[in-house]
Amino acid sequence: MKTIYRILCTVVVVFACYACNNEWEDELYKQTVSFGKNGVADIYVKYKPNGKTSYQVPVVLSGTTMNDGNITVNVALDVDTLTDLNFERFRYREDLYYKLLDETYYDLPSTQVTLQKGTSVGLLDIDFSLGGINMTEKYILPLTIAEGDGYQVNYRKHYRKALLNVIPFNNFSGSYSASAGLIYQRDKEENQQTPMTMDTRTAFVVDDNTIFFYAGVTEEELENRELYKVTAHFEDDGILTLDAPHKDKIGFNFISGGYVISEEMDALQPYLKHRYIKLDMEYEYNELITDNLYIPYRFKGSLTMERKINTTIPDEDQALSLIHISEPTRPEPI
Repeated sequence: MKTIYRILCTVVVVFACYACNNEWEDELYKQTVSFGKNGVADIYVKYKPNGKTSYQVPVVLSGTTMNDGNITVNVALDVDTLTDLNFERFRYREDLYYKLLDETYYDLPSTQVTLQKGTSVGLLDIDFSLGGINMTEKYILPLTIAEGDGYQVNYRKHYRKALLNVIPFNNFSGSYSASAGLIYQRDKEENQQTPMTMDTRTAFVVDDNTIFFYAGVTEEELENRELYKVTAHFEDDGILTLDAPHKDKIGFNFISGGYVISEEMDALQPYLKHRYIKLDMEYEYNELITDNLYIPYRFKGSLTMERKINTTIPDEDQALSLIHISEPTRPEPI
């Protein structure tokens, strides 16, 4: 009985390996075209108020052999996929839907990409002009690889789709650790209450020297989040000034602000620079319950961000995958 069982197991393993090998050969030798950044992909674009920032999206030919001639691949806008994505991800929260990036913010010099003979990668050039963009919303540039002569589109999963979530950045934007920022109710004594805190707070671009974040404990996915925007403008000598576009509605009052930037090289990776930005601030605002009812708050404390930068890559715009923004964690001393 044991002998029969061993024989059956051997037969099953042989057939399984044969099937796997055949499938792997089919995948290896079938040349199809995909995006190198596929699905929903965050792309970080350096903010330039009066100029364009170029970004390149790779288009890749699969297979184990190089192409034996130039291949011209067609790229098209894909609004239908963006519509499907929004409904599947957010359903009836339309205020959270990704917005189609308006043509005023980008330019495609060409909707074709050429993969040169003997190569497997081509680059799609996109020029972004993001001055004046309102990052209260999220923006996607949805692209697809269209049919064409001389190549086959990769229809597996989402490989032919590139839904580019465009995120402009400047020297001060990113994800800050916010646990040292304390939020008190102004109508109570501070020693009679436990202050509220947030773990993190995202700072978005307004212009090259200005960011905005949401006041106090305001959720970043709040339906009327626009009301609670607080802008922080960085001046020389560590001066930080705060304002609010809707300060009259939320009773915003700026009390004090300042910032400190420090840098140090990594002890183990000498090409890696750690940049620390600390924002100290105090301000007041009201959380609106109804038109005539609100909760008065005071924020005082600090936000801190660490940005890790690979100094061997001179063009920051093209090295964004190597820039990491996180809560501050200083290297352990040797």
